[in-house]
Amino acid sequence: MTDQPLILAIETSTLSCSVALFRGDQLLGDTQAKEDQHVHGKQLLPMIDALLRSNSLGSKDLEGVAVSAGPGSYTGLRIGVSTAKGIAHAHGLALMAFDSLHVQAFAAAATGNWDAVIAVMDARRDEVYTASFVPQESQFEIADETRALILESNMHAAALFPVLDRTKKLNRVCIIGDAAEKTRRLLADQLNDCTFVSDFPQAKHMHQLSLSAIRSKKFEDVAYFEPRYLKEFQAGTPRDPLGLRKQPAR
Repeated sequence: MTDQPLILAIETSTLSCSVALFRGDQLLGDTQAKEDQHVHGKQLLPMIDALLRSNSLGSKDLEGVAVSAGPGSYTGLRIGVSTAKGIAHAHGLALMAFDSLHVQAFAAAATGNWDAVIAVMDARRDEVYTASFVPQESQFEIADETRALILESNMHAAALFPVLDRTKKLNRVCIIGDAAEKTRRLLADQLNDCTFVSDFPQAKHMHQLSLSAIRSKKFEDVAYFEPRYLKEFQAGTPRDPLGLRKQPAR
């Protein structure tokens, strides 16, 4: 790769479909479309073509492709990953893939300075995908790994989001994602000090992740890489404010 590699980023894990183009430290451009129904299959390739043409470039000029790996919409992820793999294979490009919630965490950087970021993605009903992060220089380090949860109003917020226990003395916690409002509605009485931001992961938020992957040569196998679907949901721990829950027999 050159010192200023040209990278195409693709994000299709939610109803929002977005693409971005980076050259080294510079964001050359990005575009986003959000629909009520998933139409990524129709939108994605024209969006990529338009973005490249607006910069007088073609896919042959690319040096790498970054894509959101999941969790998220099965159909959206399949379309995004298949497109990224197709472009990478056709032109012999490096393929980079990032957790959708890690991508979402970088959107929080534009909204303020945070001690911790909890990314929450809508999965359906009262289910969410979630992961927690803490800022570390220009990156967001993983505090709680990505997992699927069922949110219920009688659950302990700190059991659902362990980073809250570890950041009790820190005041700035951002809960961000398209499930932020769902989380606030169900757990508002426990999360009064948190800031809620409704947002979608976007391709432009893969910039720092892409630079880090390039420097460390952390690339995916174009032939075998598949989206990371999360299918098993975990129930949280119900609240027991009066200490009435029975302890297991010893």
